[in-house]
Amino acid sequence: MPSVIAMIISKTPLRISFCGGGSDIASFYRKHGGCVVSTSIDKYIYISSVRSFNPDVTLLKYSVVEETRDLSDIRHPVFKAMLNEFDMPGYEINSTSDIPAGTGLGSSSTFTVGLSNLLRTRRGENPDKETLANDACRIEIDVLGEPIGKQDQYAAAYGGLNFIEFNPDDSVSVSPVSMTRESKEKLNRRLMMLYLGGTRSASEILRKQSSNISSGSAESNQMRMCDLARELRAELEGGRLDSMGEILDKGWKLKRTLSSGITNPMIDEVYETVTSHGAVGGKLLGAGGNGFMLFYADESAQDEILRNVPGRWMSFRFDDAGSTIIYNDEGF
Repeated sequence: MPSVIAMIISKTPLRISFCGGGSDIASFYRKHGGCVVSTSIDKYIYISSVRSFNPDVTLLKYSVVEETRDLSDIRHPVFKAMLNEFDMPGYEINSTSDIPAGTGLGSSSTFTVGLSNLLRTRRGENPDKETLANDACRIEIDVLGEPIGKQDQYAAAYGGLNFIEFNPDDSVSVSPVSMTRESKEKLNRRLMMLYLGGTRSASEILRKQSSNISSGSAESNQMRMCDLARELRAELEGGRLDSMGEILDKGWKLKRTLSSGITNPMIDEVYETVTSHGAVGGKLLGAGGNGFMLFYADESAQDEILRNVPGRWMSFRFDDAGSTIIYNDEGF
């Protein structure tokens, strides 16, 4: 028998994409195949649920509170799509995040993966990583029509530092980047993340990017970014960590050409300032506009950077678990 509380909580990591972003969009990978190197990090979205006291009421708590007796009236698009598809009314579901949405860490897809894990677990399933990633891609891309790629869903579901390939037949392959524990920890220490402030919707930037990368110079530059992702994997597996900074720099310069709105004078100024004080390279995380910037800098240069570039520097650790259920007293 289920307990009275019957609570389930999912925990799903946000991600950092190092190289190859944009090649996970269908208009590109169906022609050329795509690939990225990315890692999940120890910043999470938690989704909890209990059975509603009134079984006719669905209560959703995120940045707003929704209460409804009809799932078709839900305003939040992912909640609406998934609760209707799974036909699961009568729950109170609460979402909280370590980091604000719209800051370049893949929060939308992380939320969708975590919700899939929660709902499938409530149905008595034990979903594998591929199922969770597929659910999120199908809901966001096919059902909701978002102009996004697939990397965020797979990064959140699988967890870890991975080389992810997007194949022309729409299949996805996830391969861990093979590094010693010592090299991985050193890489983690040499990565610095700066919050620029603000949030934004990535949809418009990605919609333009999706159109641009299907032809012309933007398409050629996206292909070069895939080559850099393959190169980065080889360099990391060979223990040549400093290549991370150099490849981040090359990739950022290419990414800037893919669409308007990716960068702006403030972002360019921050990049120049941080690199002039010792960072080897870096990039803006996510689609563009604002949010977080990532830099690679040797430990010996980091104090100089922190003294000369004030702001909210965010420490983080790599995550290896992906989306997990951290509490379940449903009795399954």
